[in-house]
Amino acid sequence: MLPFEKYLALVSHDLKLFDLVTRLIPSSASKEDFSDWQVTILFYMACIFLKAACSLLGEDVQDHFMMRQIINNRQEFYSIAKAYRHLEEASRDARYEGRVFDKQYILDRLIPKFNSVRDCIVDLLKQKNISNIPSIEVEPLLKR
Repeated sequence: MLPFEKYLALVSHDLKLFDLVTRLIPSSASKEDFSDWQVTILFYMACIFLKAACSLLGEDVQDHFMMRQIINNRQEFYSIAKAYRHLEEASRDARYEGRVFDKQYILDRLIPKFNSVRDCIVDLLKQKNISNIPSIEVEPLLKR
């Protein structure tokens, strides 16, 4: 399996986890808010999509600092740098500050940013003649 294929499989795996944390919560956990994990998963799917594209471009991404350097210095990613940073910041707030997010905020502010990262990467992968790109649609999962 080529590196980009491994990353695309991982994005599909992460979508299944997103599906799980956006489903109706069992009564034993009805007071729990999993929006922090929803936001974190959105960021990691964007990150893994970017890693797939970077692997095709010969970039070996070892950490988030390196990812930020690449998106700020490669023309292919200029259009999504701000959206990616916003997803990363929201994820950091969720993980380290315990921030919870209103569902509408995720739908209105974060999913469009995720979609712009995803669409940019899908376009780039298609330009590289990659055809086995998973369909990653998160909005319908959150709207249920």
